[in-house]
Amino acid sequence: MMAPPSMRKSLTCLRAVLLTVSLVSLVGCAGNSGPGPATDRPVPSSPSGSSSAQGRIGTRVAALEFVMSHENTADASYYPLERPSGVTFAADGTLIFCDESRGKVYGLEVGAARWYEFDAPLSRPYRPVDVQVDGFKILVLDRGGDNLFRFDLSGRWQDQLLDVARVDPAVTTRGLAFDVDRDGRLIIADEAQQQVLLLDAFLTLNMRLGEPGSLDDQFGALAGVTFLPDGSILASDTANSRLSWYGRLGFFERTVGGFYAADNVMASPSGLDCDRFGNVFVADPGNSLIHVLDARFRPVFSAGRDFSLRGTPVSPVDVAVGPDDLLAVIDQARTAILVYRIIYE
Repeated sequence: MMAPPSMRKSLTCLRAVLLTVSLVSLVGCAGNSGPGPATDRPVPSSPSGSSSAQGRIGTRVAALEFVMSHENTADASYYPLERPSGVTFAADGTLIFCDESRGKVYGLEVGAARWYEFDAPLSRPYRPVDVQVDGFKILVLDRGGDNLFRFDLSGRWQDQLLDVARVDPAVTTRGLAFDVDRDGRLIIADEAQQQVLLLDAFLTLNMRLGEPGSLDDQFGALAGVTFLPDGSILASDTANSRLSWYGRLGFFERTVGGFYAADNVMASPSGLDCDRFGNVFVADPGNSLIHVLDARFRPVFSAGRDFSLRGTPVSPVDVAVGPDDLLAVIDQARTAILVYRIIYE
């Protein structure tokens, strides 16, 4: 006896539903997408047993590995080096450094392994002491005329960006080192007043940080400045053997190191830079060492005496972190640029 059409339609729908449920169950078992954990996808564990530290893995500096040195040899296109000073990297890995005594700035195209010389401004005496990259421009601090000059990436002179001596007409200003952040703000180490100048993106002086002296928020001999990833400011003081940390708005936070700090590893901290994780690298010519501090300014290790003869710094005065985890160091005693690789763990 044949079932009526309405019953046949209901039976067909029921079979379709049962088939769908069976397929879903089979797929769930095979792909482990059911309510149980996916045991074939382990989650890296942190020291505390929480997986929340997964993003921090690989941010701690474990070692520095010597890569190469650019020595003062007669066959080098930059020969003779007399007094190398500031150093930096462009985004494409180009290594750029200043020779203060000769009044020259050089760039090394990494891909072509070719050195080239920057244009020399008409300002005399021209004594480039520090260099930084600002987007597609290279900024060079001229200690001879107290100017901040701007060049393109090929080393062609563009213009005078800032007359450092006229930043504050009320007092004498002598620029020694500087840095620029992603927002276009500038900090300049003022050797004359022993203060850090904080300028906004319009090159207007916002604040003077610190004053001469040996107390907190004072400097005995300013040497280097750098912006940290969060926009705060770190300055080195060779006379007081310490660093000074200021917040993004320029307010003093605390000192790092100092004569009476039990864990101080710095004798005469000079140039400094940081990586994308906030680790700080400090050149210390007094100890012939490169110090590595973590993002909380705690000493991690000091490097220098364990390298080979070619890789051992004698008087490191400036450092720069570059692409591919490279670290460039200016060594004035050796008149050389030393390049290391940063090893993370």
